[in-house]
Amino acid sequence: MKDLYSETMMNLSWKDISDCVEKDAIVLLPLGVIEEHGPHLCVGTDIYTSVIYCKSIQGKLRNNGFESIIAPPFYWGICQSTGGFLGSFSIRMETAKNLLVDILHSLQSFGFKKVFGINAHGDINQNIMILDSFKECNDSNNLLYSYVFTKNIMHHYGIAGNESYICSIEPQTIRTSMSEEPDVHAGDIETSIINSRFPDCVHQDIAKALPATKLDNDKIIEWMFGGKTKELSPNGYLGNPKAYEAVEVEKHIEDYTERIIKGIIEKIRATA
Repeated sequence: MKDLYSETMMNLSWKDISDCVEKDAIVLLPLGVIEEHGPHLCVGTDIYTSVIYCKSIQGKLRNNGFESIIAPPFYWGICQSTGGFLGSFSIRMETAKNLLVDILHSLQSFGFKKVFGINAHGDINQNIMILDSFKECNDSNNLLYSYVFTKNIMHHYGIAGNESYICSIEPQTIRTSMSEEPDVHAGDIETSIINSRFPDCVHQDIAKALPATKLDNDKIIEWMFGGKTKELSPNGYLGNPKAYEAVEVEKHIEDYTERIIKGIIEKIRATA
């Protein structure tokens, strides 16, 4: 992978983009934030990860006969859990929503009828903001603007999965990490994904020296809601970064993007 923007709309001319509109191309919109990811990962980890996913999805869509284009990454969002750390840019929810809605409306004005949001940031308020944005923009029978969302967490957000602005996907059923500590934030899986495509963005020596960290479930919830992040995780990570080389990273990316592809194709066919 050359850089974050290669193979995205950023590197295309307006005529190239017009050609994609004429082909009724699906727009893949990478979503994330700029936030701390421990002392070993770059603060752009989430948005790099969503772009990695989008590029894999684009190839799979092509293999299934669907044209697609990757939109410029959206990386100004909400850092509820990591906001106390340097490097975590936290935008007010109303600001983030207005910006995302304007971006979606821009894509609509270009003529794109199908847009799928691919998010790699798990913040609760970020998800709420994205859900509200896609709901607001999916107000026409001619549009399919959907946020990719995993079925097993939908009940937390009061959604059923059959909403027009939701592209539901199955939860993960395979294991690709050998670590006993779950990768809540900047652990072995995230470290492995970034190292596989952007190794210059990983301090491998630091990652290999970090002790594994794990919190009880009630403390993880407390961590996610922010305010005590530094107290609970002074170095800004939860997981086992040093085990990143043992992660079956290609299997992980393949599994996740295959589930997304299935969800996207089912959504398109159901609304055709």
